[in-house]
Parts: sequence; C-alpha cells; structure tokens
Amino acid sequence: MNTKEMDKLMDHFSKYFEQGDPMILHPIVMEPHIDILIFEPTRKYNFWKLVTMGASDYKMNGRNSLGNRNEYMMFIDADENLDNQNILDWYRDQLLEVALYPFAHNGFLSYGHSVEWTPEADEEMVGAFLEFPQVIEDSGILRCKLGLLKTAICLQVTLLNKSEMEQLLTIGPQQFSEYLYPEGKGKWHFISQRKRDEKF
Repeated sequence: MNTKEMDKLMDHFSKYFEQGDPMILHPIVMEPHIDILIFEPTRKYNFWKLVTMGASDYKMNGRNSLGNRNEYMMFIDADENLDNQNILDWYRDQLLEVALYPFAHNGFLSYGHSVEWTPEADEEMVGAFLEFPQVIEDSGILRCKLGLLKTAICLQVTLLNKSEMEQLLTIGPQQFSEYLYPEGKGKWHFISQRKRDEKF
C-alpha cells in the first residue's frame, strides 16, 4: 500500500471504531507486506481490535458481490494483555494466517468462509470464520474505498476451537453467524480468545 492508501485505511477504522489513531505493528519482511493496526478497548467497543493493513494489495482469484480485495479485523477479549509481546504476536500470527491464505493458495475468501489449520499441540484454536463485523454500529465499516478502482472489503475473523468448527460444519455459515451474533443480549461468541472460557 502507498502512504495515501494507508492513511485512508487508518482513518476508516478510526472513524468506525470511534477512537484515535492506532498503534502499528510492522511484521518481519514478508510478501505481500501486511502491517497490523492495534486499537485498544473502549467503553463503547470493549475489546481489542487488530486490523490488517496491506492484505487488500492482493487481488484475489475470484469475485462475488462484495469484491475481491479484503482487509481483516479480529476482535479480542479485553482481558487479554496485548501489551505482552508474546500474546500480541500469537494473535497477530492467527490473523495473518487468514490474511495470507488467498495469496498462499491462489484462492478467494469472503463472508461465510472458514479457514482451518493444524494447531500446535498445546493450542486450542483450529481455524477461523469470516463474518461481517455486526457489533460495529455503522455498517459502513464493511467497505473502504482506497482509490478509483480499489475498494477493500473489511471482514471480521473469529477464531474457532474444534467444537465450534464442528458446529459450523454441522449447521452451516448462516446459522453459525446467528450463533456468533445472537439477537438480544446473548453472549459475545464473536470475540476471539486463545483459550475459550465461560465468559463467551
């Protein structure tokens, strides 16, 4: 991404998260180059927000009604200590696993899709589901116009453990979306955690 596109993307998320400029986490040298924006929990949106910046440089092989360029966001339990570099790095790696999937497999990802991986022996999360960021009040967050012919679709990544992945495969993406975002005041199943607890 060029500087102008980066500024547009940061302004986009700052606007819809209703908070100031994020911290920027620069990765090791990689292709494509993807930075991570870090937004702290706020009173209105009381969870961490990690956002890719650069994934949309890759034009995916395929297209649907949304588009073929994505950026990705992950909403993380506010109790996670992302000031701890090891914890932050773990969540960054999971987000990048999804963001790099289309590039690595010459594929296409969009709403309702899932990605699976083989976790390390002591890890619980086995994959992720792509969702609309329904918790954000203004649905304008879904699209960020970066240039005349370049619009990023901004999708939420929710980490899934084995039982959640099995549930997704059993009931399908539409019903699973309703599970993540139940009507009324239900649990926040859309929050990502490294280890699931009863809070979510």
